[in-house]
Parts: sequence; C-alpha cells; structure tokens
Amino acid sequence: MTGRPLSTWIDHLRGRLPVALGVALLGAAARLSTPPPPARTADAIAGMLGDAIGGAVSPDDFVWEERGGFLSDALLGRRVLFLGVPRPLDGEPAPDERGAGPAASAGPAAGAGPAAGAGPAAGAGPAAGAGPAAGAGPAAGAGPAPDERAPDGRGAADLYRARVRLTRSGRPVSLGGVRNLTDTPLGDDRNLVARGRRVAVTTSAFGVVQGITLLDLGGGAPGPRPLGERLRAALDGWLETGSADGASRTEIVFDTPPASARLDLVDEGLVMALGPEAVPAALNAGTGEVDTGGRDPFGARAHHLPRRAPSFLELAGPSAGRLLGPGAAAAVERLARAAGRAAAGVRPAPAAAYLTHGAAAPEPAPEGWPSLWPPPQVQPAIQPPLPGEGDWVLVAPSLPRVLPGVEGDPQRPSSPFAATTLRPDPQREHVRVHLLAIDTRHVRFTLQAGFEAPRPTVGPHGTGQLPDAAALRGAIGLGVGARGPAAPPAALGMVVGGRALVPPRDGAATIGVDLSGRPYFGAWPSGGDVARVPWALWQGPPAATPRDLRDGGGRRFPWALWQGPSLFEAASPATALPALVSLPAGPPAGPPAEGAPAGAALSPGDGDDLVVERSALCMTDRGFVIHAWSGAADAAAMRAALERARCLAGVSLGRAPDPLGVAFLSRQADGGLAAERLAPEMSLAPPAHVAAASPGPFLYFESRSTDGPPAPDLSLPGERVGWAADGGAQPPPAWSPAVYAASAVHLGAQVRLHAFAPDRFLFRLRAGSREISPRTAPKLDAEVPADERARVMAAIGVGTGRRRGPRGLAVGGTVGLRFRGEGGLLLVRGGRVEIRPAGGVEIGPGTDATELPLTADDGRLRPEAREIGTMRRRSAACVLDDGTLLVATTTFDSDEATTEALLDLGCARVVALDRGAHRNAFVHRAAGDPALQQAYEETALFAVGLAMPGRARRLTEAARP
Repeated sequence: MTGRPLSTWIDHLRGRLPVALGVALLGAAARLSTPPPPARTADAIAGMLGDAIGGAVSPDDFVWEERGGFLSDALLGRRVLFLGVPRPLDGEPAPDERGAGPAASAGPAAGAGPAAGAGPAAGAGPAAGAGPAAGAGPAAGAGPAPDERAPDGRGAADLYRARVRLTRSGRPVSLGGVRNLTDTPLGDDRNLVARGRRVAVTTSAFGVVQGITLLDLGGGAPGPRPLGERLRAALDGWLETGSADGASRTEIVFDTPPASARLDLVDEGLVMALGPEAVPAALNAGTGEVDTGGRDPFGARAHHLPRRAPSFLELAGPSAGRLLGPGAAAAVERLARAAGRAAAGVRPAPAAAYLTHGAAAPEPAPEGWPSLWPPPQVQPAIQPPLPGEGDWVLVAPSLPRVLPGVEGDPQRPSSPFAATTLRPDPQREHVRVHLLAIDTRHVRFTLQAGFEAPRPTVGPHGTGQLPDAAALRGAIGLGVGARGPAAPPAALGMVVGGRALVPPRDGAATIGVDLSGRPYFGAWPSGGDVARVPWALWQGPPAATPRDLRDGGGRRFPWALWQGPSLFEAASPATALPALVSLPAGPPAGPPAEGAPAGAALSPGDGDDLVVERSALCMTDRGFVIHAWSGAADAAAMRAALERARCLAGVSLGRAPDPLGVAFLSRQADGGLAAERLAPEMSLAPPAHVAAASPGPFLYFESRSTDGPPAPDLSLPGERVGWAADGGAQPPPAWSPAVYAASAVHLGAQVRLHAFAPDRFLFRLRAGSREISPRTAPKLDAEVPADERARVMAAIGVGTGRRRGPRGLAVGGTVGLRFRGEGGLLLVRGGRVEIRPAGGVEIGPGTDATELPLTADDGRLRPEAREIGTMRRRSAACVLDDGTLLVATTTFDSDEATTEALLDLGCARVVALDRGAHRNAFVHRAAGDPALQQAYEETALFAVGLAMPGRARRLTEAARP
C-alpha cells in the first residue's frame, strides 16, 4: 500500500467516471444492435453456417465433433463439420450446374440426422462421433435428391470445418475459424459420415463418383521430428484445417467411376457400397488397402497422402494471406524470395556441371539423307563466345551412361541426351541458361501430379509417385504454383492417366502427352478440339465449353496434360530441313490467347521481371524436346534462349520457389532408385529423396525400349496378325523400320497387308500414262520431283479411269479429270494421306486427289465391296487415327476380302484402289522385286521416305481435322 490518501483515489476515479460510463453505453448499444444468436435448432445452426461461407447449408449436412468441455466450448468453440454450397461469383453458373449428377444423395445418415443440430449433438448429450449422431447408423447415401439438400437451389458442396462457441445449454453464440477441407469447385461433396476423429465424404462430378476422401482429424502419427519441423507442420495444419494437428488424408480413386456410393465408418475402417448394385468394398484402417472381396468392377484403389512440413518460404505467403489478406500475401512472398536470393548470394557456388562424352558427333545417315541428331549448333548471342558455348555435347549421366541396346551399334547415338550452355542476353552477360536436348525417338514422357499440388478442383489428389519401371530414365520438375489461401481461384489444368484433377483452361500454355508418350506443346484449343490425338476418353462425350464441364456432360481429355504460367510461340518458325517439311504442317500457331502477342506471358504480373531460378520446356523444328534451366534469369532471357535453340513452341515450367531442374534416374539391383541432377545447383529434390513421393507435379521420361530398338512409331493393330518389318528398303534410321507387312486370311483369300508409319513419308499421287483426259485438260505430272526420286520407298497402284465417265483426278492442285462427287476420295495434303467421302472437298494448291469406290464407311461394309467382278489382283486402303496408312492386297472377285481385312484392323473408312478400269493392283517396294519405276501406266501413290524426326508435336497439329 502507498501512503496516498483515499480521497485522492476517489477524486481520480470520479474524474474518469463519465468516460467509463460512455464506453459501457457504447458497448451495450453495439451489442443490442447485433442480431441475437440463432436458436438451438438444426435449421438455425445450418443458416449460421451458411452465412459464414456466403452460401447455404442443409440442416442434414452438418455434424459436431467431440466436445472439449464447457469452458473450451464457451471460450474457444466446438468444432463442427458441414457440407456447404458456396454462393457462385458473378458470371459463374449456379452450383447446381457444376457437375451434380443423378447420383447425389445425402440423407439424414449423411449429416447425422436431426441430432446433429439440436439436442444431444448441440452440446447437452453424448459426444458426437458415437452412435447415430456421428453417422454410425445406416450407410449414408440413401436420402433426398440434391435439390432437397440445397433449399436455395444451389448444388455442388464442399466439406468445411469451423468452431462454434456454445452456451451451457448448447445455444450457439458465435462462429469462426472456417476452413474448406476439400475445396473442389467442380466437384460435389456428399454423403458426410463421421466417427470419432474420422470423417469421410464422396466427391461427385459429371454424373459419377470421382473419389472418396477419408480424413483423420487427429493428424495421424507423424513420428519423431525436429522442433523446427514440428512448428512448420503445426502452422501448415492450422492453415489447412484450423488445428495444429492438421489432418491425415486417404483417398480412393476408381479406374471406372461408379454412378453412386454409400459410406459407413466402423472401427475397422470405411465400408462402401458402390454403384446401383451396391458392390461391397472396404478400406482397411490398418493396412490402408481396399478390400473388394475379389469383385472389383470399378478398379478401386487407395493411396495415403504423406504429410510434410513446408518451408517457411512456402508458408509465408499463405500465412499472411490468412491473417492480413491476399495483398499482404504477395508482398510477403516477394520479401521472402528476396531474402532467399540474398542468402544464396553469400554461399559459394556449387561445383561442376554434368559429365559428357565430349562433342556430339552427327548421327550416321545414308548418303543424301540428313543427320538429325544432335540438334544444330545454337548461335551465341554474345561475341566472342565462351569455349563450347552453343556446342552440343552428349551427356553421360552415370545412371545410365547409355541406353540399353545401344552399345556397339554404330547406327544409333550413344546417348539420347545432349547439353550446352548459352548466354542469351547481351545486356547481362552473367546470365546463363543450360539447355538439355532430349531425343524423343528413344524417350517417352508421362506426367504425374504431386500429392499436394495441383490442388484438384475435381476429385482426389495425385500420388506424386514414380512408376516401378525398369525403363525409367529421369524426371523434370514442374511448377507447383500458389498454394494455400493466397492461391488463385482459377487453377491451370492438369490431367493424369485420363483423369482431370483440374480441367484444362482454354488458351492456357499446355504440355500434352498421348498414350504413346508423345509430347504436344501449345495453347489449349478452345473446346479442347484435339480429336486426332489418341487421347483417353474421360467420362462421356466431348463438351465444348467450360460451362459444359459443370453441366455433367463429360469431356474429352488427353491422357496426361499440364498447363503452365506462360507460353512461348516462335514469331516466325524456323525453316525445316527438306526431309522434314511435314513437321510444321500448316500455318504457325496463332497467339496463345486473344489479345496476347506470341511469346507473351498469359498471366500478367506473374513475376516475369524477377531474376530467379526458372525453367522451360519446348519442342524444336526437328521434333526434339529441349529443357532450359537457369539459376538466375528473368522471363525475357528464357524466351531468348528458346528462340536461339530453334524452338517452335514451349511452356514455362515455373520459377522459384518451385523445385525445378532435371534428374537422371536408374533402377538399382536392390530395387531402389538412384539419381543425379544434371547440375548440382538445380532445386529439384536431391537424390536422397528420389524414392519419396513428390508434393508437386513432375514430368518423367522412360526409354521406349529396354532391350533393343524402340517400338515402331505407328499403329500395328490386330491380335492375330504377325507384323514384321518389310523386306524392302527403309528410310533412316535403320534401327526404326517405317514399313511393316503381315498376312491374314479373309473369305478364304490370303490378304497381304502393308503399314506405312506416319511422319516417315511424304506421299505424292502421280497420273498414269494410260489416263485419258479431255484435250483441253492440263497435263498432269507423272513423276515425283527430281530431288525426291532417290528417296522413293514404295509405289502403290490406284488404277486408271474408264474411257467414259472417269473418276476425278487432280495432281498438285491441278484438276485433270472432273470430280463427280461420288464414292470416296483419296486426298493427299501436305504429303499426308486422308480418306474422305467424295464431294464438298476443295482441291487447293499442292493437293493431290482421286475419286475411288468407297467400300466401307463408319466401320461398316458398303454394298460396293460385295459387287462381283473378274478374278484379279485387288487393293484397298485406309488411314488410322494416328496417320498410319494401311494397304491390303489380294486376288479375289470382289473388294470384300481386302475391305474386311482393314475393318478388322480398326479402319473406319476404306476405299478400293481402282479408278474404274479394273487394272491389276500392286505395291512395289524399293530394293524389292519387281523394282520401282519412275512412272507407271496406272496412276500411283508414291511414298517418299523421310529421316525419322523427333516425336514432339504442336497442339495445332493435334487439333487439325
């Protein structure tokens, strides 16, 4: 106590009494002006939850978690799980148009029934998670239709978690800490069931169940970790789930998605009833595997998503975004990146680069044929160049040093990888870009999504795992992009294994991969019109617009696809070699998006000016792939490097802090993987982590063959057809034949089959000397150009026209015989063969065409094929989807045997090679018997060989009709 008189204290308090009373009155007025807490009813609590997310929540779609005691529930709040339908943004379709299919059903069991919102579940009875209130009753999924569980007419829901402060009687006071646990804008989460700390939901879109998610809100058992790692994991858990424990996630995906699913949680795991027939399946909580009891029509499989501790740099932006808003998140991210660059500047530069075989010698090629590997020298931008700058050297990673089957073969390169270094910016000579060229004739690509990124908008996450394959050769890091609360709402697309994690976005920079591992580069075409590529069909017929995605109509997606932040398109494509004129095929690709100039970033303000680690991937004019990487460069320097490397189209793979670079991989004798990065300073995960799952997406590459030459790059269909390389001359390289032959029996006739690989030939149609045309008609070419004659590999006879009423014929765009518009049309444009119905096709400059009998259409035999005539040598032809030309020849009295042979091989449209005069058909091969001729009496289709180019293509070629 002090010696101060009591009266002094009284005077002190009396002077401040008006201020205290004013504050009290203001507080009382503010409290009285707020709406009263909701009633202790399920409808009122559902309305409170819906207001918190700016959407709607059904009274049957929330369930309380376990109680924490009166003080905890009153001060901190009791956690609640609920399915909420967020209100759509302006211009967006209503959520009931976002993919909710007929399978939607979530009854009282899905939301824990009335008890979930009132009575005991509200805080006055047993803890949620035991008994009916937690979903332990009947299996979820047998309740009302979607419009009944979204009373305001909105449809697709997400799974949320929040804290609700409760009075002693269980009446809610306030709500906060809302977290979206699933965040699938194009998927509808349904059938919520909970038991203890575990919760499960189904995610449906496009009329089927895309996946099932099981969350352990206790975080699982992470094992011992250092203190710093535990702190980062706790912060990440709070950002994602509102709890430092985080959540352990197990996801179930399907090869063939069921139309519906019902769920129930038991002590041993998750019980499922899949499809209309309620096929039983169970997820074992102990093993993490799906038990289907031997019956698995849907191909169900489960994977557990690892939990990692992100770096503080990764957490800086999301944390600031959660606490201070998106603007602060961007500022904090830039500051953190600047600090990282400053720290890197004081560390010594890592040693050394890749091992090499020395200067890359040209691949052997026959006289008169070009050598395509390695790529041409890259012209330096700065003079004088550094020693070896722009010169390709064959990379010799110790794992592996050469491809299997290459050793001792002088006709094959000793490595499909070549590297060089370039200084692309004359204004900043210190900027260096490392280029790695990949020979796509030997290598196939596949994409894999990480277990964290991209965050899927439809269904489960990716696995982030490498395949268990002996042919595995390496991996390329792809950008993770933004994560957490600061992530953009419109994510770029990614498709893996034909399943869309994020549907492709029109106009976005895209790397596509087809079923054969062939890469495609360019801007994703509007409506995804890439019908010529052997994409996998994903749940339904093609859809044309993003709205169709939400209408449940399905869509065609590539087998694998990744979309990056920006696109590179060459302003003027490099001139191809004479033997590669088929590669550019058509005009250069248009701008990546409306209003965006070629080579520009699609997303303005994405940090193009930052001098940080970057990488890009592109295709060259020879069809090879080049990976460009720099430890410190801006976007302009990377684009300049791609231009000098003769790239036609490319995609930015990302920038720091994304893990970027190239790592060579090899399977060891003990089954493990060994790895080495192309350059030690690359930020791609170090070799010690290669066996672990990746949190971000990556592109990995494999040998196309493990014990010999690559598989033929053409379709060789038919289970009973024994295809073998044809005995005639082949275009180079010798280790990859381009003409195959086989025999089959149809209608008792021996049918000889020939297959001509796509992109290995230029086809020329030339008029026969016996063709009779009007005197006023122009003379048609009878021979191929002189510079192509040495490379003619085959001649295929198509007969001659009748004296009266001959079928139409055009060579090089010149029409010699008038087209009647009847039957079929064999069309040669850009050196490629097409089979079309006659009529309505414009004969443009440089186009060859002839009318022929159409013997099959839409995969069905036509009456023309069964017309009986003389017993003679007959031929028929078709073109498969990948461009493979098939020719069938036999001796028969009709065209039925040859047509059936081609239909059995998958042809949809077939023409008989007979212009009307019923001449004997033939297929003559170079170095064969009989020998090739420069010109024939019959009109003939000549196949001019091309040196085998790389397999990379542009998406504009994939979209060409």
